[in-house]
Amino acid sequence: MNRDASNRLTISSPLEAHKSNTVIFSMVGVDVGFDNPIFACIELDYADADQDPTGEAAEETEKNLTYYELDLGLNHVIRKWSEPIARTASML
Repeated sequence: MNRDASNRLTISSPLEAHKSNTVIFSMVGVDVGFDNPIFACIELDYADADQDPTGEAAEETEKNLTYYELDLGLNHVIRKWSEPIARTASML
């Protein structure tokens, strides 16, 4: 949301954040009060597994719990933190 010259609220254009070779299993918004919005995601990066014909890289892939922050002042998404989690995790 922004304000125009007359100080009326207007809707901003949508913001997109792309990350190639990644599967998202779950995404939720985190309650941060009045701070910049934060989203938590369970991600699996399959770039190495996609290039490996033997299948070994697919067995070694890790899921990560990753937090992204939407910086409202700069209007862009920042990857704040990521940590490996169990491969069986699927929901937040």
